Amino acid sequence: MKRELTFYQTASQNLILIHHLREVTERLQKTGPEVIFFRGISLLGDVYPELGDRGMLDVDIMVREREVEQLKGVLRELKWQEAEPGVFYRNGLSLDLHTSFLTPIRTALANACLTVSMDEVFQQGITKQLDALEIKIPCPEHLFISTVIHLQSHSFGSEKGWKDLTRIQKYYQLSDEAIRAEAKRMGAEHTLVYLSFLYPDIFPSWKGNLSIGERWILKKIKGGTFNQNFGDLLFLFQSKHKGKALQEIFFPKGFSFSVIGDRLWKCIKLLRDTFM
Repeated sequence: MKRELTFYQTASQNLILIHHLREVTERLQKTGPEVIFFRGISLLGDVYPELGDRGMLDVDIMVREREVEQLKGVLRELKWQEAEPGVFYRNGLSLDLHTSFLTPIRTALANACLTVSMDEVFQQGITKQLDALEIKIPCPEHLFISTVIHLQSHSFGSEKGWKDLTRIQKYYQLSDEAIRAEAKRMGAEHTLVYLSFLYPDIFPSWKGNLSIGERWILKKIKGGTFNQNFGDLLFLFQSKHKGKALQEIFFPKGFSFSVIGDRLWKCIKLLRDTFM
């Protein structure tokens, strides 16, 4: 009975969210800019057949970087409030704006790790119907890889993310070879190696070479130690421009005494979690 109640509560919340999105999507279809919905909402209605099968804390929207301000202007006209950069609220609902597969505060890290063009992501995107709401989502390969990248950004600590991956691959019948080929082209192949290390029984085909540092961190994650910065450190190993990436990880809002104190504490905690 408890499970059934949770299912109907989730379905009700998702229906309310879709209702509020309808106004946004209808407006964007008329005036632009073009957007792509990804992560949780892109999985409803097919990967998760029923609206009560998967809950969402927010809705993730991808927009081309050159059109971010245009999108923000549309949302403000529709009475959405920007509570923090790139995060809009209305009636208890949250919209998160992205210009890459990583979070907005990880732009330099995304540029340093990934080689995919967002224009290409938009060109290959597909349209789907969600409770009579038409939305554009990434193509199946990009949907899978963006979920992998999101999972790494949370240090592979999201059970929901692991479930999403297995369901996406099964629903779209994606072969390991097709995923790896696209990930290699996007600069995300190494993230697949991390998946294979952590869950070799689920993802056995993507084994590869790992540095001592990467292997150490992954063993910590596999052993149950969670630190939010583990994912960032793994991205740092992949990064081609480590200076900018380091600054974005540890000082995303610039330097100040309070920020330095906070970061020193987080560094101490990271070192403790890594080496103890």
